[in-house]
Amino acid sequence: MKTVHGEQRRTALLASFEKDAALVRLGKMLKDAGWGLLGSAGTAKYLKENGIECRDVAEIVGAPILGHRVVTLSRELHAGLLSTDADAAELEKLRVPRIDLVYVTLYPLEKTIADGGTPAEVIEKTDIGGPTLLRAAGKGRRVVLSSPAQLDEFEQKLASGFDEKYLTKLAAAAERRVADYVSTSASYWEKQ
Repeated sequence: MKTVHGEQRRTALLASFEKDAALVRLGKMLKDAGWGLLGSAGTAKYLKENGIECRDVAEIVGAPILGHRVVTLSRELHAGLLSTDADAAELEKLRVPRIDLVYVTLYPLEKTIADGGTPAEVIEKTDIGGPTLLRAAGKGRRVVLSSPAQLDEFEQKLASGFDEKYLTKLAAAAERRVADYVSTSASYWEKQ
């Protein structure tokens, strides 16, 4: 594990469908605070294009497979999210970093359904990896950001620290985001 000023360097995993100013803002915030960044293929590329160093998760888990349908669904990333302090030696042996933060914006399933998407389009816009990352990060008591609307508060906490109350609030928001997402999908398929 790399260290910064004698402390273990924190790692953030960013996997954002939206390649936008919020993603760049978060990437810059984290880099300026000394965090290491991991990104899904498109996210890493976008951040690099905007001058923010970011490792592609493929360096850890291998290249995307099945036409880019499987990128972040890997035991390595979930080990990094679900590990405890007692697992540090095993993570090091596996060459997997502890992941301290996840930022995920999901595929636009709700918009696809609202716009009258076909069943094939709805299937294409059904995110599996994103919800899984959000839930693993919440369970692992990591910082889990599920909306760009959370960035202002996160910026304040980045300076002051992440207490258990804040982590619980973020985990609850991530669970709610996933629950709403899955509920929209279920309602759509029940009507088919």
